[in-house]
Amino acid sequence: MNDPLKEIINIVGDDNIISQSPELETYTVEGKKPNMVVFPKTVDETSEIMKVASRESLGIVPWGGGTKIGLGREPQKVDFVLCTKMLNQVVEHEASDLVAITQCGIPLKDFQTVLGEKNQFLAIDPPHVENGATVGGIISTNDSGPRRLRYGTIRELLIGVKVVRSDGAVVKGGAKVVKNVAGYDLPKLYVGSLGTLGIIVEATFRLYPIPEFSQTLLAGFSKLEQLRETVDKISNSSLVPTCLEVLNPSLKEILSDGLGLSLKRGEYALAIRMENVERAVRDQISRVKDICSERGVEGIVIESSSEKALWGGIREFPWKSSQNNKTVCKASVVITDVTRVLGFLEDLSNRLALKILASARAGNGILIVSMDGEISSLVEAANSLRNLVVSLGGNLIVQYAPPVVKSQTDVWGEIGASLTAMKRLKSHFDPRGILNPGRFVGGI
Repeated sequence: MNDPLKEIINIVGDDNIISQSPELETYTVEGKKPNMVVFPKTVDETSEIMKVASRESLGIVPWGGGTKIGLGREPQKVDFVLCTKMLNQVVEHEASDLVAITQCGIPLKDFQTVLGEKNQFLAIDPPHVENGATVGGIISTNDSGPRRLRYGTIRELLIGVKVVRSDGAVVKGGAKVVKNVAGYDLPKLYVGSLGTLGIIVEATFRLYPIPEFSQTLLAGFSKLEQLRETVDKISNSSLVPTCLEVLNPSLKEILSDGLGLSLKRGEYALAIRMENVERAVRDQISRVKDICSERGVEGIVIESSSEKALWGGIREFPWKSSQNNKTVCKASVVITDVTRVLGFLEDLSNRLALKILASARAGNGILIVSMDGEISSLVEAANSLRNLVVSLGGNLIVQYAPPVVKSQTDVWGEIGASLTAMKRLKSHFDPRGILNPGRFVGGI
């Protein structure tokens, strides 16, 4: 009988595998070290690898840039890691149609550089971009950033995929046109699936022109109610902000101090970003200033490198700190409950002696929360925060936490009746359960 790992080496060649420590340590997943890391160079090689893995029921962890490998439960087994970083070519860029096709191992930063040559971009701004987050990893985790308010998530921008299934079959879904409604919307199925339904090897996206000009108004609020009223006024106006972000006092002070901005300490901040032609941006920022002034609030306007640094800091803040006990959660509530959750976080911080940094996408109800402190306090805080969010009809995911915290919390939370449908999909697309086994919702 053939050794399956030797078969895989024969498929990709000796130069495209890692099988010895200490290099394997880099690819450890929740404390489990793989027997091998394999780097396929083509879709065909990926297909052949999956055929072997399926036949032998080998547990596979898909790996792009590795920036979000901490998301999910402990895997049931890790026989090998399949890294897509060599599948990194832009296949086609039809600038006149605002459409591009790329292999999914490409870092988003590199993809944006290619698109930028034609003054276009993929309108997402997830975290980890500077650290090598790949297009495939972003699709698999449905990661997004502050620009989600205007452009939506990657789900809205993805119009086609090519996927290698667990049995090695290569399937396509969608088309190279934005308006395509025939049949099932297969691309959307893979968004947020955490690599449990197949290896995403190629994606087709709708693009946007790079905005000509950008400015951000940064305003401070001593009272959450005052902030909520301002957000409501902006949201119900004819203004079209790209981003509408609330920063809790601790995060605001870290970011403003880093940029040398003189903002009053102890206040929440609202960051309103406008992107368009210069005249339109300046007009809209002026109108936002008027809305704030009506509530007795003043703000400062930033642009150029300072603005870029601010939004980079907002996007990356949970991952820049290096505390061993850091726990990062992502909560989703209706937008009218955002300030209620922020107030609850303030109480948690005081009661449990936690350092809590938080930002909220005020226009769509997404909150990113980073907590640091004693393990027992982190467990209590994560569970208490989930209880509040669920009571408000929302949901919460623990995006990152030390293993001891994960063992006492539910990373994904309860999702109700939809779990049955998800298990059926998993059974259909990965009947042997070899892709990221046990890491997703309900142990899928």
